[in-house]
Amino acid sequence: MSDRLAAARDYVAKKPTDRFGLYALAMELRKAREWAESFSVFESLLTHHPDNGPGYYHYGMARKESGDRDGARATWQRGLAAVREKDRKTSAELEDALAALDDE
Repeated sequence: MSDRLAAARDYVAKKPTDRFGLYALAMELRKAREWAESFSVFESLLTHHPDNGPGYYHYGMARKESGDRDGARATWQRGLAAVREKDRKTSAELEDALAALDDE
């Protein structure tokens, strides 16, 4: 286990709903290709922080990288619904990701 992954796990153990900690842990798990746990942590992040646009984007990327194209699409669509009115930049990134998925 990497030092960064261990540190992220420790941080979340102390602050289980912290936006930064959950995001960092989910990203480290994604990098380690620990898909099931990564997905679980992304879901926790988005449950506690439903307006976290980057969380939806990277969760969708993790789904895509794992081979779950339908899951990626659903995650990005969910993200668009959550942030469309609040975050134009992330909305555009989510729309681009969906368009690229459809073009593949």
